[in-house]
Amino acid sequence: MVDYSYIALGVVAVFTVLGMAYYASRILMQMRTGELEKTWRFLVAGAYLIEAAVVILLLEEVLTFSVDVSSIATHLGATMLVIGSVYILLGFRAHYHVFSPKHPNVKMDKLIER
Repeated sequence: MVDYSYIALGVVAVFTVLGMAYYASRILMQMRTGELEKTWRFLVAGAYLIEAAVVILLLEEVLTFSVDVSSIATHLGATMLVIGSVYILLGFRAHYHVFSPKHPNVKMDKLIER
């Protein structure tokens, strides 16, 4: 029997991650130059990987695949989630170092003036 509440939740999740991809792309286009470019590239790459993993895992749950394909999709989705999380962690770390008071290359007045 088909569980419609699970399918509805999956559709909401897909639209949520597509919105996340849209705004991640817009942020990357705005931040593509300057001191914060490296940090946002990590964050956007991580967001893309997590979005792709969520879509793969949702498709694997909703559609009926063979056991081998289902196992590969589950492992691929979980691996992409972990790699995406690592990228986001690296982006947050780089972003922290940019705004850290110990960072010698950044003048806070110049960042705030923009």
